[in-house]
Amino acid sequence: MATQLIFQAPSVELKKLTSLWFLLTGFTCNLKCRHCYLGCSQTNKSRNYLNLDKIKTVLESVKDEGIEEIYLSGGEPFLHRDINNIIRHCLKFNNVTMLTNGTLINDKKARFLRQIEQDYDYELIFRVSLDHYTELKNDEIRGRGSFRKVVSGLENLVNYGFNPIVSVVNIWDEDEESLKNGFLKLLSKFDFHPTDINVKIIPLIKSGEYEKNYSAYKEDDIVTRQGLKNCDTSLFDCANSRVVAEDGIYACPALLNDPRGRIGSTLSEASTKIYMEPNICYSCQASNKNMFTNNW
Repeated sequence: MATQLIFQAPSVELKKLTSLWFLLTGFTCNLKCRHCYLGCSQTNKSRNYLNLDKIKTVLESVKDEGIEEIYLSGGEPFLHRDINNIIRHCLKFNNVTMLTNGTLINDKKARFLRQIEQDYDYELIFRVSLDHYTELKNDEIRGRGSFRKVVSGLENLVNYGFNPIVSVVNIWDEDEESLKNGFLKLLSKFDFHPTDINVKIIPLIKSGEYEKNYSAYKEDDIVTRQGLKNCDTSLFDCANSRVVAEDGIYACPALLNDPRGRIGSTLSEASTKIYMEPNICYSCQASNKNMFTNNW
């Protein structure tokens, strides 16, 4: 039955690999958020860290393939003991976006990161996770005290000339325009002028901690050919992205816990096609936009 479902499920073909992701710290994180689709935490060491030598090998193999963006993610990538050298090496090739919760970015760290960026022609971008512009709602999800730490990290980045993006999971299904405006107002308290590009709102992914704490996908929350007729699948992350993890290549950051998301051992041998069988893929169909890459 499983094999039959795989061949019945709609598929998405990799159009062009423009976004390359590195899962640096597996699922190890200094926070434990109640909605984390990967189940990241301080104790989740089910994935090994990615070493610098493997990152170097991968980047060398794709240097002529037109990669436009490099993403460093986890877990919390700043927990990687070699993170500074990883950032340096990636900046030799392209713009780098770090997906971080921002709690470890103090004044000294922000100043040091700015010094690193100034040594290269490419830009270092920060996507900082914050799930509400009010302290009470954010800390309900991310843990008591997290809001103030994240806001401090954002302010430190701004103080050293960075233009951070706030990454928001719309866990309460609020009006997106209202949610965005709330964050723009919060960011305006710092010494820069945020625009729409500084807020990325991500739909819910009902797996991992969210499934444990709230609810799961329904039985009929599946991708269908009829449902995809109203979608622009070229926007989907699996049409332009690949994730390099310690154990192989995945089609999408959301499928790192699902063996169906693993499409090969190396980029050169990885399948260019992903069957949208997992329920997680339904979130892409429902939102009809890029879930993870930056909005530009």
